[in-house]
Amino acid sequence: MPTSLSVHGPILAIMKRIAAVLVILLMAVLIVPTVSAHAFLGAGSNESLETAMVIPDPTKSWAIYAELHEGGEAQYYVFNLGQGERIHISLLTTTAAEDGDFTPGVILMGPGVPAEGFVPSYVEIPAGAGILALNGTRPAQATYEAFAPSSFLQLADISMDAPASGTYYVAVQEPNRGGHYGLAIGDRESFTLSEWLLTPFSLLSVYEWERQSLPLVLLPMLVTAALGLVLLVLRHREGRRLDTTGWTGAVAGLLFLGTGATVLSQMILSLSRSSLDAFAIVTLVFAILPIVLGLLTMRLVLRHSEHWTLRSRLYLIVIGGGALVAWAGFVIGPILAIAAAVLPSKAPHTSTSEVEA
Repeated sequence: MPTSLSVHGPILAIMKRIAAVLVILLMAVLIVPTVSAHAFLGAGSNESLETAMVIPDPTKSWAIYAELHEGGEAQYYVFNLGQGERIHISLLTTTAAEDGDFTPGVILMGPGVPAEGFVPSYVEIPAGAGILALNGTRPAQATYEAFAPSSFLQLADISMDAPASGTYYVAVQEPNRGGHYGLAIGDRESFTLSEWLLTPFSLLSVYEWERQSLPLVLLPMLVTAALGLVLLVLRHREGRRLDTTGWTGAVAGLLFLGTGATVLSQMILSLSRSSLDAFAIVTLVFAILPIVLGLLTMRLVLRHSEHWTLRSRLYLIVIGGGALVAWAGFVIGPILAIAAAVLPSKAPHTSTSEVEA
């Protein structure tokens, strides 16, 4: 009996710590998206009613980032709604200088839509549809998006109940020039597992849409990883070496730290282009979580390399799972952390003099 208790005691302690970590991560990450969250849709070739991009569920909150190639062009989106279901469409553009005089408008077309506004001749209109056309208006101040983080200019907004069941079209048009625009459609915040896990890659496309250079966006992560690797190599040369598990976990930890640095840099840039927003605290959560996970990973690696225990390996698995939920490490980091936990610990060759030292 004493032997059984001595085994079960540490295991129960480990499970309690794992449960505590998971609860904290779930509370921090799953509650935060209710502030402002959109699933991402990629726009295709949709320059006619016939090729209009289909919105699969217009009550769900979607974000579409696209480009009008030239003036006098319209792009189209289509969805089906039942009478009384909510229609919510926001039109926005970037804060970049390249879009400084780009002010597109949005047109809602469908059954029972109240007639309002002017529709340019180059915009296609479905037969029998009511038409609500809004010109874009550039606001004096940009809006800060805490979820991304990013900033944008909201140009127009349509919010109404569907007057009748049927097919609705949305057209985005600009008579004078092309530029980058975005559409936010729907209000119900919901994510599939793949949408959630792939959000970090979707955010990279958002930053490119903002006309940022992708290498510059990733620079904080690259610098963090490079500095970390240099310090680990110097440590290795001093005789404090990592085994296979340690190196794999260390790369994961550096990717987590790099994610936090990237989020912080984007937050600073976005706030510099918009007004200070209280929801910046949400962005801080998305920045601090990867940093904490990175520090925990590096602590495990530096303390347990060549001396891995069941407990330390379980911690790596928990950290990898938490990082996946918290968007740390661009999916690669979490996979490496979990892989490190199951890799055999192959310690590098150590000379007799090093052992005696």
